[in-house]
Amino acid sequence: MAFIRRRSNGNSYYYELVENTREDGTVKQKVLQYFPSSSEAEEYTKSTGIEFNGDSEEWIDESLAKTLEQKLAKLNSLRPLSPEIVKRLREKFEVDMTYNSNAIEGNRLTLRETWLVLRRGITIRGKSVNEHLEATNHAEAIGLLEKMADGKKEITEIDVLNLHAVILDKISPQDAGFYRHEQVFIEGSKVVLPNWRKVPELMKPVYIMLNDKSKGIEAIKSSAKLHHETVRVHPFVDGNGRLARLLMNLRLMRAGFPPTVLRRDERRSYYTALEKADKGDFRSLAMLISKDVEQALDLYLDAAS
Repeated sequence: MAFIRRRSNGNSYYYELVENTREDGTVKQKVLQYFPSSSEAEEYTKSTGIEFNGDSEEWIDESLAKTLEQKLAKLNSLRPLSPEIVKRLREKFEVDMTYNSNAIEGNRLTLRETWLVLRRGITIRGKSVNEHLEATNHAEAIGLLEKMADGKKEITEIDVLNLHAVILDKISPQDAGFYRHEQVFIEGSKVVLPNWRKVPELMKPVYIMLNDKSKGIEAIKSSAKLHHETVRVHPFVDGNGRLARLLMNLRLMRAGFPPTVLRRDERRSYYTALEKADKGDFRSLAMLISKDVEQALDLYLDAAS
């Protein structure tokens, strides 16, 4: 008899096609095939008739979810934080996220150099003009993001277009704030991006998720989903990754979470998580974001206490 079972591997699940056999009166199991995602396992079962339920997988471990809820509740009990603490945390987030988000995309500025560019206006020798502009533009985009995160008004398509315009300001002005009008490709990826004509319609679910009022763990799941959806649609010629990470934060901040940084040293696992999400498996991405949310909560709690 053959069946499919789920296995856990850190932040993600994988699936095994297992066959039970009896040899010399003893039941033995043999793994016949591996599936990296539930969608691939489910696709296999459609042609074989093997029963499989992939809906039971958890996006976020129960223990981690409980911890995040508890830490957010504690932070809420300490709010409002003093203006001095808020200012220090805000400045740290601006530099840290600008450095990490740009570095994920290949910007060569170090964390220290990013600080010098943003705080001292210093030009770093050996680094391009665009790399400097990516830093200053991203910091400006964070300022706009914070205004959008106050939760008092609905996030619209124009808001997101304006946010993207800031990201590409002076770098690619002809593309800044405009959906792509051509078919583009992701180097090194087999993913075929949607036709550019479908972009406006495909972005509508992202805007709906940005205005979702759910809180707590559901907000983290929503942020992971809209993050992936933005990357999947790839609505702009450039700046999609930076925008997706900003929109992820916009969703989290409007739900009461502190701003969260996806770090440069997570780049490989981050891209792998996005690839798994392409196949319908969001656990890796949700767990990655959740652990970074916990770091942000810890930072804010330490500062507040």
